[in-house]
Order: sequence, then structure tokens, then C-alpha cells
Amino acid sequence: MDANDLASVVTQMISGLATSVGAGVGTAAGEEVSRLVRERLGGSEEGRTALARLDEEPGSGEAQTQLRTVLARSLADDPDFAARVEGAASRNTLHSGRDMTVQTVSVSGSTVKGTINIGPLTITKSPGGYLALGAAVVVLALLIAFGTYGTVRVITLEDSPDTRPTGSTTTPHAGSGPRLEPVMTKNAAKAAMPDQSALPAGWSAAGEPDVVTASEAGYPVDPGGPALSGGTELRGPDYGISLEMEFFETAASAAKKFNRSDILAGWDIDQHSESLEMPKTGDESLAFIDYTPSDYVTGMVTAARIGTVVCQVASWDTAKPADHAAEVFAFTRMCVQRAEQAQQGRTPDAVVVTG
Repeated sequence: MDANDLASVVTQMISGLATSVGAGVGTAAGEEVSRLVRERLGGSEEGRTALARLDEEPGSGEAQTQLRTVLARSLADDPDFAARVEGAASRNTLHSGRDMTVQTVSVSGSTVKGTINIGPLTITKSPGGYLALGAAVVVLALLIAFGTYGTVRVITLEDSPDTRPTGSTTTPHAGSGPRLEPVMTKNAAKAAMPDQSALPAGWSAAGEPDVVTASEAGYPVDPGGPALSGGTELRGPDYGISLEMEFFETAASAAKKFNRSDILAGWDIDQHSESLEMPKTGDESLAFIDYTPSDYVTGMVTAARIGTVVCQVASWDTAKPADHAAEVFAFTRMCVQRAEQAQQGRTPDAVVVTG
């Protein structure tokens, strides 16, 4: 199911839950899907706005369109997230196509009570009641559609030995180990950044790491840019380091921004720079020495991406940055290791290891 279709179905499910109809009719599926969507979209201002509007106006076509648009973009950007949402709905609906239980639902009306009974639901005959009835029918139709789709999908998976299920996976990375989840809160991002305990002897931090959202940073918000950015200044015996970390919502967004041109522009560096050979760090990495037009060496910059996080380390206040390359690489490895630990849900505790 493509991102737009899935977003339409999921929006209707969430809207149905918001109107308090459909209780007992696939509630587990709807609540799990709603939890996944709210958890993901809650990490961005655009997503929170769309969810809040739908909660306030669950029957509004405009509110549903707004959420559907934001959700479709998120599903398209992150196929693993889309697989989790789709898998949660189909898995909770028909238990992966096995041990299917069919319940009889009877519909009856009573002119005396003025109510309509649908299984465990009792709906009053009124304009609001008929609206609720319509929403319940929509929920039932969606669950039937998901059930049919889920059954076909399970049969396809079982008939294809080379196909791996993706119902509960998240963004993979180059190494082995737990899958990586995006870092979406300021506290988690700040914890990923190095404190004094992560630094080698003779080094100190200028203060607490500073973490801001895209809107707080004071520059135009880039839809494909990082949700959070953090920076800290470190000082050693012979030179200083500026360390920056960018936390994206998806690995695809992080990878798209990880390129020489954007990194050079981010440090206001012109094209008078020389690439340096750097041991592969994280999913991808690069390094270069910055030259001014007069060819005076002013600094060295390294960058590495691991999953949804990009680390950048710039050395300054040294005329011969290449002499400190090995140590700067060690700071970069430490940054990547802490970023990986944060995305694994662990407490970041990696330190700079030199030599």
C-alpha cells in the first residue's frame, strides 16, 4: 500500500477513535496505529499542529486533510515507519491471517427507545447519532480492507522465502546490533552530546551543550532539515574544537543533507579546501582542511553520519591542524558512538579514546 493510501486509511482510523465510535470494533488496531502515528508526528511542530486540530475537530474534512498530508510525507520518507503502521493495523485486525474469529453483528432499531444497536454499541437516533453511525461504518470498512490486505500480504510473505518481514523494524545502520530510532527530544539530544566525563585529560567544555529546535535556531525552517541541533565548544592544551550534532527525523533526510557542499556552507568555508583521508566512521564520513584564498591553513573539519544523526567536528586556533588529525578523528568517533547509543535507547557514555 503506497504512502498516500495508507495515510488516508490511518487518518480515518484516528478520526474514528477521536469521535469515540468503534469501541469494540478493532479498538486494539486503532489504538496501536494511533500510538505509532502520534509518537512520530509529535516530534515535529507541523505534526503536533495537525494532530491537535484533528483532536479538536475530528469530523472536519480540513483537519483530516491536514493530518493526511503531513502523515503521507512522513510515511514516504521512512518506509520502515510505514511498515510498522501498516503491520500494526493488519496484525491486530486478523492476527496475520490465522485463527480468524468471525463475530455476528446484529443491527436493530427501536421506535420506543429511539436507539440503534450494533453489537455492543448503542447509538441514539439523532443527527449526532447518525453521524456517529456513519463513522462506525467507515471504521468497519477500513478494518475489513486492512484484514483482506493483511491476509494477502501474509500469504505472499510465506510463499516467498527470500522476503524478510518488516513489521517492527526501524532505521538500519551500517553495523550490527539494535535498530536505531530517531532522537526527538531536547533532553535525549543533550545527553548524546559529550560532557566533561567524555573528554581526555587536559580538555574542558566551555559550558553546557546547547540544543535547539529548527524554529528556535532563528533561520528559515527547512522541511528536510534536522528537527534538533546541538553544539558545544571544547578547549584542549594546544587547540580548540567546535562540535555540532544534527538530529533528523529519518535516516534518509540525514543522508540527503550529508554532502561536502552543505557541510562546507555550514562552516562558511569556501572551496579552497583539501580532502583528508579518514578511517570510515559510522555509516559515512569525510574530512578536509580549510584554506583561505591566501592558502593559510586555518582549520580542519570532520563529519560523520550514523542513522539519523550527523556529527561535525571542527578544530580551530591552530596553524597546523593536520598534526592533530588523529585526535580530531577520535573526537569524531566518540560523537558517533554516543549518537548510536542514544538512537538505541541507551544512556550515551562513550568517551574519547586516543592512541
